[in-house]
Amino acid sequence: MAMLRGLLLTAATAVLSHAQGVPDMFTLRGSSLLPGASKASRTGADATHEAGGAGPDAVDLSRAWRMALDHDYRYRAAVSERLAAQTARRQGRAGLLPQIQAGYIRGRVTGAITQPGFSGRDITSDVSYDSSNAYIQLQQALLDYGRYAGYRRGVAVADEGAATFMVHQQETGSRLATAYFNVLLAQDRRALQRARIAALTDRHEGLKSRYAHNAGTATAVRETAARLALAKADEIAAHDDLVVAVRELQSMLGFVPDSVAGPGDEFPLQLPQPASLDEWLRRASVNNPSARAARETVNVAQAELDQAKSEYWPTVSLVASYSNADSENLSVLSQRSNTFMVGIHVAIPIFTGGYTTANVARARAVYRQRRHELDAAREKAAADAMRQYTNVADGVERIRALQSAVASSELSVDAAQKAFSYGVGSNLDVLDEQDVLFEARSKLEQARLEYLLARLQLERVAGELEAGDFDSINELYLSKPVNLDIRP
Repeated sequence: MAMLRGLLLTAATAVLSHAQGVPDMFTLRGSSLLPGASKASRTGADATHEAGGAGPDAVDLSRAWRMALDHDYRYRAAVSERLAAQTARRQGRAGLLPQIQAGYIRGRVTGAITQPGFSGRDITSDVSYDSSNAYIQLQQALLDYGRYAGYRRGVAVADEGAATFMVHQQETGSRLATAYFNVLLAQDRRALQRARIAALTDRHEGLKSRYAHNAGTATAVRETAARLALAKADEIAAHDDLVVAVRELQSMLGFVPDSVAGPGDEFPLQLPQPASLDEWLRRASVNNPSARAARETVNVAQAELDQAKSEYWPTVSLVASYSNADSENLSVLSQRSNTFMVGIHVAIPIFTGGYTTANVARARAVYRQRRHELDAAREKAAADAMRQYTNVADGVERIRALQSAVASSELSVDAAQKAFSYGVGSNLDVLDEQDVLFEARSKLEQARLEYLLARLQLERVAGELEAGDFDSINELYLSKPVNLDIRP
């Protein structure tokens, strides 16, 4: 009895110690889930104002990121997925701890007993009695490679869950930035179409007035009217694109913002830091979330292979039990007994019908599959890093070229209008130059937003996208409030 009490006390102490050592649940709010959260621990509107946002009424990129952490359903699903994966560590550890179970059996036994009498004849008598048995049993694995492999698998699954969560977290940042910049791009295109309509309307009215005074031609009026109709059709399409873009952003924020922060007049062009492509490739090979998740998946496959191989090995367990029985059977009828047993249980697998061999072959094939997927993830990370690095570096030159194109187009429009007023140019030349100008302005705004997105995507590929990157983009570039009027 004293030995059993000691074993049970040891098991209970281990379980309680483990329960007290479980870390608190991490919070979903702000940037506390981000790697390096100390770099930018500010949350909510305070961080937005300190970062130089567009104002208290406009939702800027920093504020949108923190709202997405609270409202984006895909991100919240990833949090729940990680919580579920973390339980695998405790599940694997449970196999190494003592297993204790208790039971109680009570029943009524009725029947007949036939036995020879003194005269040699069989005598039959009825029996009816209550039988009960209460027991408690402890089993502790002493040599069980399968349980140890199961513990290693639990640790690997928990680590895989953490790595997968990082993938979802970085993808959430990428999705938010894409949705945010799509709203800005759609809004800019609609604004350009409205400006184009206003310019064509003024020109159309002026040409009609000239024609009424016999100073113009009907052809010029009709050409301008046709361009005006096309511009109105393009404005309707741009408005529809804006409605869709705002809806996508709403799905992450939980509401429709009245205004957002857009690019200001100052737009500093910076090359990637560090400037070396090799450094970004190295970071991507080490920290890319998808590659890290693939590495953890390989570890899970290795643990599962070891667990499958463990079926070949014998197991040794310590077993201790205590039971209290009352009239357990006929031989102890009307007797109470207390039984204590301590022993060693050895199980040696001999034949399982080929299951173990097939399971090991399956686990080995899965392990090779995970290794190939890891190689593919590394190659993809390197390709993505090179692509985003190029997008940032070439984006600087592309923006400068488009700035020159806009300036040249403005001069061309002015020259075409003067030539038309002097009678040496046609109205069609003016309309064509205006179209080129609006197209250049649209491409310039798109190039700016693609440059900002590429900077964030480069950080994501390197596994370093965090709240501070959103704050930096917000502070340097997004200072102008943009109203989102999506009414028809």
